[in-house]
Order: sequence, then structure tokens, then C-alpha cells
Amino acid sequence: MVNLIFLPHEVLEEIISLLAPRDIISLTSTCKFFHHMKLSDKVWALSCYRRFQIKLHTKGEFAKKFYCKVLCQYGRFLGLWNRHADCYGGLLHIKYADGKLCAFELQLPKNPYISNPLRPKIVFSIELDEFDKISIKCCINPLQKHPCTLSYGKKALTPRSPASYYLTRECEISVENSNHHDSVDDLEVWLSEQSDYLGELSSSTRTQMIYKYMVLRQTALKTHYSRLVLPKRCCYRVPIQPGLFKGTYSSHGLELILLNYEEDVNKVKAVKISGDPNIPAGQVTFRADLPFCMHLTERQQTSFENIESIQAASSDVEWYELPTPQPFTVPYNCVERYQPVPNYCKARLVSRLWTNSTGGIS
Repeated sequence: MVNLIFLPHEVLEEIISLLAPRDIISLTSTCKFFHHMKLSDKVWALSCYRRFQIKLHTKGEFAKKFYCKVLCQYGRFLGLWNRHADCYGGLLHIKYADGKLCAFELQLPKNPYISNPLRPKIVFSIELDEFDKISIKCCINPLQKHPCTLSYGKKALTPRSPASYYLTRECEISVENSNHHDSVDDLEVWLSEQSDYLGELSSSTRTQMIYKYMVLRQTALKTHYSRLVLPKRCCYRVPIQPGLFKGTYSSHGLELILLNYEEDVNKVKAVKISGDPNIPAGQVTFRADLPFCMHLTERQQTSFENIESIQAASSDVEWYELPTPQPFTVPYNCVERYQPVPNYCKARLVSRLWTNSTGGIS
């Protein structure tokens, strides 16, 4: 049996780097040998990579300091989070970047450019200052960064909602002293970031967008987030793997949805991650049944009335046994802002689309 004390220092470091960072701290308190052992920062960097999948640089014992003071307390918050902002929701991604933990709001592309990537906008950061002390700052307005606090615990957001665990960011300034997004110019900039078709919007739609702006401005000072767990890859044959998707709702804009399968992978359920007053975030936006699959010709899709006349029925064959790809056409009496529209689709299922929060179904 090999005595660890007599192993070469490099070999011992390689073994220790296999431990979790917390275990390395515990190891140094077991005996004088490990307490006085001078571990290189490479050990901490390797351990943190295995634990958090982030690459820390090893200059000036940065990896050890960053773990002991930042990751030890806030590393569990890495990943995706649902934003709770009235009915609008949203998606937050906390990750390591440029020597600090950064929280990015993943904003949707401008309507109608659904194929464009999500737009990350930094919300807050956690880093070590010049005195190696933790600094948490709100970065929503990059020209006026200011301190904010983070808390995590079980609470009920409304009197009627059940208690659950939330990460809460709260700015240390009041609404009256807040200078971000408080002028008409800022409102117009925000509106221009949402769509290239502002001039074509109805007055009611524009009013709804202004209301959304006001809600998001108010909740920017104190925002609650809940952990978002992505569904695992499906091992069965399905038309599309579960996960996060961008969806277009025509003049209502773009939304983020989470698609998953249920009931032995026979049913599809899509829940909104971002939402609006019609279908708020967190509610089901559509459902579909794999057994109710169909194949339509181009002629059957020429008008909305033709599609409505089709009777929903369970298919005698599986969806993947139908001819594929099958033609896809937008009916002449429907308007689609998104271009270019696909000419083919992989599968077509009977679905139920929720059009409003009171139970309207299409």
C-alpha cells in the first residue's frame, strides 16, 4: 500500500484535483501534512472545471480565491432560470465569463426574424473586486451599474400561488432614483428593439407593448427567478427532440416555448417560457397527439376553410410511416410575416392551440 506522503508532489496534485473543491478544503484540515501542502492553482482550476464545467485562469491564485469566495456560495446558480415578470416571463442564463459570473437575459430576436439567434443582455454580475471581496452589481444599464443583492429561498410570489424556491435579485435603489428606461427616448429605443414593423401595429397592440415596457421596468428593480430544468433527450422515435424553441405568433410577436413529451411519448406539450396577456408565461400554448397524424396535399392546404373541414381521427399508421417530407403551404387567406416559409414539413399532427387565458382553443 502506497503512503501518500511519499508520492511526488505532481502526482499528489493530480490525485487531489479529482476531488470536488469542498473536499479539497476538507482535506487540508485533516492533518499537518495537507494543511501545509502548497497546492498550485492548477489543482483548483481542474477541480472547478470538473465540478462546474468552467475554465478558470491560474494567475495569482485566482482559481482558489474565486472558488472559495464566489463559486462556493453562488456556483449552484449556474444555468438557466425562468424570469417571473407578471405575464411576460423570460429566460435568464447564469454563466462564467471574463473572470466573473454573469447573468444574461436571453432576449428573443426582433419580430419577425425568428431564425436569428437569441440576444444576450447582461442583468447582473458577481466578481471579486481589487480587494478580493465579492461585488454584486446590477448591469441592466451599463452606464449606471449599481450594487444589488441576491437571495435564494422558499416563498410564495402571490397569496394564491404555492410556495416554491426562487432566486431574487433586488437593486439597492428606489424607483424614483432609477435612471434606466425612464424617458420617452428610451421607450422608443426599446420598442424599436422589439420589431421592425412598429408603423404597421394597431394602436391596441402598441398600447400592450408600452404596458409590457412599464411592467418590465418596474420588475427590473426586484426580479424573481425559478430554476428551469430542460427535458432529457427522448430515446424513442419522435418528430422533434424536446427542448427550448422560438415560436412566431405573427403580429403578437415571438415567444420562447419549452416542448416536451408525456404519456409514453404519445402526446406533445408546449409551455410558454415568455408570454403575454393572452397566454401568460408558464401556461400551455399548444398540445398535439402523435397517433393523430396526417398527410395533406398542397390542394388541401390552399385555404383555411379546407383545413378546418378536415375531421380529426386517429391514424392507422405511425407518423413516421407517412410519406415524408410532405408539402407545407400557408393558405391564401392567412397572413404570415415570417419569410421564407418552409415548403415542406417532417410531420403533421392534430393539435390544440390555446388563444387566450380563459380557455379559448383553436
